Amino acid sequence: MSCLFGYCGAPTDKLLARMAGLLAHRCPQGWESIRGHLVTGETVEIGHGIANWNQESQLARQTTHDLLGYGGVLFPAEPSTGPTINSQQLLVDLRQTPDIEAQLASLTGAFVLSFAQDDSIYLLRDPAGVKVLYWTVCQGRLLFASEIKALFADPALPRQLRASALPEYLTFSFVPGAGTMFTGIEELQPGSLLRFCRGQVQVRRHFRFEELEGETVRAADDYPALVRAALEQSVAECLAVSGQQPPAVFLSGGIDSSAVLAVAAQQEPQRAFPTFSVHFGAEYARENEFVQLMVDRYRTAHRWLEIRPTNFLEQLREIIWRLDDPIGDPVTVPNYLLAQAAAEVADVVLNGEGGDPCFGGPKNLPMLLAQLYGPLPGEAPTGWLERNYLRAFQRCYQDLGILLDPALLREAGGDEAMVSLLEPFFQTSQPREFVNKLMAMNIRLKGANLILVKVEKMTAANGVLALPPLFSRRIIETSMRCPPNTKLEGAIEKSVLKKAVQDLVPEPIIARPKSGMMVPVRFWFQGDLRRYGEHLLSRKNLQRCGFFNPDYVKRLVNYEIEGVPGLRHGLKLWMLVTFLLWYEQMVEAPLPVGPVPKLIQH
Repeated sequence: MSCLFGYCGAPTDKLLARMAGLLAHRCPQGWESIRGHLVTGETVEIGHGIANWNQESQLARQTTHDLLGYGGVLFPAEPSTGPTINSQQLLVDLRQTPDIEAQLASLTGAFVLSFAQDDSIYLLRDPAGVKVLYWTVCQGRLLFASEIKALFADPALPRQLRASALPEYLTFSFVPGAGTMFTGIEELQPGSLLRFCRGQVQVRRHFRFEELEGETVRAADDYPALVRAALEQSVAECLAVSGQQPPAVFLSGGIDSSAVLAVAAQQEPQRAFPTFSVHFGAEYARENEFVQLMVDRYRTAHRWLEIRPTNFLEQLREIIWRLDDPIGDPVTVPNYLLAQAAAEVADVVLNGEGGDPCFGGPKNLPMLLAQLYGPLPGEAPTGWLERNYLRAFQRCYQDLGILLDPALLREAGGDEAMVSLLEPFFQTSQPREFVNKLMAMNIRLKGANLILVKVEKMTAANGVLALPPLFSRRIIETSMRCPPNTKLEGAIEKSVLKKAVQDLVPEPIIARPKSGMMVPVRFWFQGDLRRYGEHLLSRKNLQRCGFFNPDYVKRLVNYEIEGVPGLRHGLKLWMLVTFLLWYEQMVEAPLPVGPVPKLIQH
């Protein structure tokens, strides 16, 4: 939770207050602001939403030219279980350093940060991308905020769709990389530093974890101990974040969340952690027995949530609004409802996100086979790995030609534009190992632009701070130091992580293969969501927005009756429903004007 927002440039009356109003759900205890000027004369205003879990100021100013604000938590660079860094201490350190950019790049935690000094303002996002920051330049003014919608508080900023964004979304189920759905608005990437100086923007990625590949050469048996030490430190830092209530844990029954709970319980054995899990009803596959193993072993205060369309349909429009950019992963709904339930008893929640991207989940296996056997007969010799990766997502990549308006697809750059998104990951010389190339891509794209963003938005909407001990700077660095065969050991995924916690996690959880949260959208669109989908995806609605082929969408909606060939039609319908709900609210409708949260004066 909490948020950061502001601008640098010509002053605009009440702009910061309008931004706070659009972020009211992130300001449960009100908001605070500071104002100053660069030596160029440009005005700087920074706002911060005050969270339930930390009501200390995260803004600081020493002179009119030295201002700092951040949202989230900052941990000391060296391992520590002590308190987090405060804003005033950090500002003093930054004013004394001869190399501001290096000092900023050394920070770790889960945060977004703004620092103004002399003729420049800097924006920074944490190394993993746990917190999110968007930015744009409009009429010479730099705008930044934790959510896109707050940028539109500046009435001069147009809400114009970026041509290639819709094909990207339909291919990945999220918008990958720095781009967003909107022209001119970018998501600052993890471990990146933006400098705005005299009207010019420079963005530099400083967290280059790929350079650590193979840095530590040890016996194979030593790597689980490295992972264990990194996880213990990461969990300790998360537990040190002091909310008004004890932290909770989201528990899925898989190795990742089980490892987090086990290490947390080992560090605080006297505490009965509140834990939360979901299922979708007795008629669908469940992981209840694996969750129960952890609940029994660590005596948690557990709560089950049963999720059906009747539980969330009235909230679905609100959920999509909170996402900012559309995310077509149906796990969004469980994320939101879990956070809603956890907010009743906790301000901070630990989760298991990060295990797959950092330690080699099973979705890497199809790409390893593709790399082993080479391109398909007749496939172009260039770009075939990238196309294989796009197909492996099993979203709408192979439907784009018939699903989208041909003119839009041409304007977006067609297939070549999609391939170009992935080329930097496959064609790089660092990392060298193919497994590590896949992991770097999953950490930087799927992790930072889908997994972490989705969880951050859904928990912040409910006033909860989500922290992922398995997706910290320390874990990412440790993972890249581990040889590929310790992460994917034959067909065993995340082997080094499993060995690291095998004394803490029950054997059935260690031994089971990855299953993932299987949201039964296929069956929902044949049952409880059928009429809803038919209404929202009607020819009238589709023709109004003008992007989609109504005849093909109708075949998707009727797939049970007409037997449309292909895979994952329920997921494709969910992606289309998500986009239309997003488009109606973020593009077509006027931005809501609500009461501005209370401004806290210091």
